[in-house]
Amino acid sequence: MRLYWTAVVAASIVMAGCASNATENETPSVTEVPVIKLAQTDTAFHLDYVADIQAVKNVEIRAKTNGFLEKIYVDEGSPVRKGQVLFQLSNQELFNELNKAKASVQSAKAAAKIAELEMERVKVLVEKKVIATSELDLAAARLDDANARIAQATAEVADAQTKISYLSIRSPFNGVIDRIPMKSGSLITDGTLLTTLSDYNQMYAYFNVSENEYLQHKKATSERLKANGAAALVLSGGTRYP
Repeated sequence: MRLYWTAVVAASIVMAGCASNATENETPSVTEVPVIKLAQTDTAFHLDYVADIQAVKNVEIRAKTNGFLEKIYVDEGSPVRKGQVLFQLSNQELFNELNKAKASVQSAKAAAKIAELEMERVKVLVEKKVIATSELDLAAARLDDANARIAQATAEVADAQTKISYLSIRSPFNGVIDRIPMKSGSLITDGTLLTTLSDYNQMYAYFNVSENEYLQHKKATSERLKANGAAALVLSGGTRYP
């Protein structure tokens, strides 16, 4: 048994030596890997937003009094000037109110004249001690009341004239007329929308920006903005607006 184990050990040593010599004689293989050389370049990032285009001025033209739409002096999409008459309403009741107010003024003036003459008469009688002094105070109060009625009637005339001026609806500024939903002969009430007027001389594009993007934009210097270029407007057809 001792000789057998010695022979096994010697055989193992010889086999290990042969394997070692065979490994040393082999040539190692090299794997080729493609190499890319990196280069530093500046890249511009473009951010796209969906914008809502609005005019610098865009107001609704509404009626400020009741009446019938008598005439329409403009067409949809036509340019207008500041102060130009756009619509004409008719309301005979307003002219009747004006005539009543003017009549009230004349009546109040006549009453004031009578009160003034009455006060002068009472004043003479008081000086002659024919009547008491309190009668003069009463006559003066009547004259003050008559003058107050004149002021009230005059204000009613001005109010009626103002309402009549609302029958002629004029353009508040230069612009372009939008749709006109009402037609001639339509009954118009106070606040009825007649059309929309827009000034296209200057336009604004409104779009939503995240808070992070906004803060980054605030940190950018003017030189950086000039280098990267300003914002551009691209229409839905893909063309760039100049």
